[in-house]
Amino acid sequence: MKKIVLALFAFLAYTAAQAQTDTLFQQYTGKYIFPDGSPVKEIGVIVQEGVLTATSVMGNSELRKTDNKDVFELVVYAGTATFKRNADGKVNGLQIQVEDVNMEGTKTEEGIGYFLRKREVVQW
Repeated sequence: MKKIVLALFAFLAYTAAQAQTDTLFQQYTGKYIFPDGSPVKEIGVIVQEGVLTATSVMGNSELRKTDNKDVFELVVYAGTATFKRNADGKVNGLQIQVEDVNMEGTKTEEGIGYFLRKREVVQW
């Protein structure tokens, strides 16, 4: 009986922690547009199975949280992704740094659903 109670408690704790992580990550999700001449034109940021993920024509990468607020490790590319905020504290931009590439993009209001649908149709 104790094992069942402990297993149930562990499951509930994991579920609560996962929900908090997903909620925390939601502020970063969206479509980010980069200026002409950048290696990518747009990057989508989504939560996929509890993992914050950047997706573009160059591929996908986990965004792993660092100790600095709004700074994530761009795992696949050994770089960083730093989210920018406006005066109200709302995420409105994204800076990507990988080796000697440094680019800044602006978050759009179209939303990530548009980005994902567009990506499926174009089949990048």
